[in-house]
Amino acid sequence: MPGRASRRLASDYRRTHRASKKPGGLHDLHGHSQQPRHEGIGIASTTFTINFSRTFPFHTGLVPNWTERGLIVAPMATVNPHNGHRIIELWNAGVGLDEMIPELEKRDEHWSWRQVGAVSATGEVFSHTGEDAWDHASHIEGEGSLALGNYMDGPEPVKAMAAALEEGRDPPMDERLMRAIEAGRAAGGQGSLELGPVPEAWAIIQVFNDKQPRPAVDLRVDFDVNAVPKLRRLLTQTKRMDPVLYTMCFEPSKTFDVYDVVFEMFTSQV
Repeated sequence: MPGRASRRLASDYRRTHRASKKPGGLHDLHGHSQQPRHEGIGIASTTFTINFSRTFPFHTGLVPNWTERGLIVAPMATVNPHNGHRIIELWNAGVGLDEMIPELEKRDEHWSWRQVGAVSATGEVFSHTGEDAWDHASHIEGEGSLALGNYMDGPEPVKAMAAALEEGRDPPMDERLMRAIEAGRAAGGQGSLELGPVPEAWAIIQVFNDKQPRPAVDLRVDFDVNAVPKLRRLLTQTKRMDPVLYTMCFEPSKTFDVYDVVFEMFTSQV
């Protein structure tokens, strides 16, 4: 159970935001998805836990070169990062995602507390939600997509994320993922009967494709009670950086012909 400090923070947050009826954040609410390689593979996640980038995500076979064995892995829910490393180790050894659970369970004595998800570059999906994972915990697998969540007041946030991932296949990958965690947040997000809704403090979105030797999108917000709205703003603004990064890599002599956008973003206090 959350400690006294967590309960006090949640209480303060409810008192501050009750009048505006803003939804709370999400604990380990997470969406993976895969599209054809020109659109890519990606992950978006948000949680009440700060500095969570130290624990996930893990990826292999996506940069600097996209491969059919590309994989994104997210160990969650009382997270054990070893499970991320182990899934990649098994995957690279040729073990199928549907064959991994016995080996992972054997090597993690607290496996029943874990929640883990993975999506491959070819659309294979792996998910596990242990019986002791923080209530409410669940996952929904879609066609090349996966929505997971834990420490929620019910299944609605995960259902909302899964629906957003499945229904909105036309937008680019980064937009699909962003809409998914926004939908989960709007559906209730993180919380419990004891605490009510609590704010997300960390959010991330990563997308990989075969168009450049780096992530197409790699953004995070940390230690901020408005993490998801700020992630949305970052995503919108940093799209303006794509031509700059392309020029730096492929036409370096022309870098400062397009660099004004960097100064504009800085002076507008992005």
